[in-house]
Formats: sequence, structure tokens, C-alpha cells
Amino acid sequence: VMVEVEEEENSSDDDDEGFEEVDGFVDEESLHQRNPNASKPNGNEKDNKKATKKTKKRLVRKREIQFVVGPFWPMLLFVTYPLIFGVSALTLWSGIPGKPLYIQIGWALVTCQLIRSLFNTGFRDPGILTRHTSPPPVPEDEESDGDNSGPRRRVGFRWGNEEGPWRWSDQAQTYRPRNSMYCPDCKVVIEEFDHTCPWTGTAIGKKNMGPFQRFVGLVFVCLIMDIFLLTAGAM
Repeated sequence: VMVEVEEEENSSDDDDEGFEEVDGFVDEESLHQRNPNASKPNGNEKDNKKATKKTKKRLVRKREIQFVVGPFWPMLLFVTYPLIFGVSALTLWSGIPGKPLYIQIGWALVTCQLIRSLFNTGFRDPGILTRHTSPPPVPEDEESDGDNSGPRRRVGFRWGNEEGPWRWSDQAQTYRPRNSMYCPDCKVVIEEFDHTCPWTGTAIGKKNMGPFQRFVGLVFVCLIMDIFLLTAGAM
């Protein structure tokens, strides 16, 4: 991920050229003999002093978590995935043959999306935040928020008001934003933390909430389709 940062650059002036130092002091007399007009500041010297600090922008690469597993990854690998692959293999072996082509294509697409959504939920970053020993600077738009109009955040099915953009967490030993929560199972602060799901092996937060909701919906769709295909031949 490329982010833009600003840096201040101090430029050294050449105003001190011609100065002779004697025991750490500038010999102004010898300087005046060498250049009588040196003691008279001109407009260019004033402009150089004003432009001693320059601001430049450059793009830097910010590290981002690509793949991560939660504390319940054994259940994800040895329970959830085997159940999905086992039922799907049984349906493919005994339920799909002889069915119309559109049913076969529809079942294959739904099953692949189920596996993909589970992967994006269990092996992706749920929204892990960096630890801060001191509160980071607050943007101007957040500083204008009043105490009475403080935003309400939802943590799972719990509601609560929090004052200020950053709060200290004793469990995590870090400052956290008001829309995040410490996960005791993952031992990290997760943005918009909802809950920890053992079936997906990880916590559910801001970055994997969408794949998790798709996974839950597709589980019921695939379950209904598999039951229909497996029992349709016996009816």
C-alpha cells in the first residue's frame, strides 16, 4: 500500500561564507576588510532565511497484513473445511450425476463461493490495529466533535458511548480508537470487533465482516441444495 508522507528539509544558508573563526568566534573585522558590503543585508539574504525549511512529499510503502490465522485455526482446518469438502464430495458423487446442466453449474458456483468466503474470513486480517503507547494526533474533523454528540459504536450486540477519539486499554496496554475493542482470544485490538468465531478460526472485525456474512448465508444455501440433490433421487 502506497501512502503519502510529508517531510521537512532544513537547507543550509551560504550567508556565513567568508567568516573567519577565532577561538569559536567570528572575526568581523577581517570580514569587513575583505568585503565592506558584507555587513549590509540585502533582500536575497532575507529570502534565504525565510526559506530555510522546505516541505516535500514522497510516496512510501506501508506494510499490510496479507495472510493471518486466528487462535482456533485447528478447528478451521480439521473440522470446518473437512465438513464442507466431505458433504460437497458426497453430493458431487451421488447427487449431481443425471441432473440438468444449469443445476450442476449453479451448485458448483455456490460451493466455490462458499469455500472462497471461508478462506477470506479465516485467513485474512480482521482489522488488527497497531499498538500505541501514546495517543496519536487527532484529525481536525474529530476534534470538533462535542461530548454530547459523541458517536455510538456497536460491539457485537452491545452498544456504548465513548468520549474522545482514543481510550486506554488496560488489557492490551495500548491506546485504541473508540470503534475498536480488545479480543481476549486473539490478544490484539481489532477495529469494529464483533465476536470470535471458532468455526472460522479467527475474530470477526471490520475487514472480514463482509466475507463472514457471505459465508453464513452460503452455508444455508449450500446445505439446502445438497439435501435436495441427495434426496431427489430417492423421492
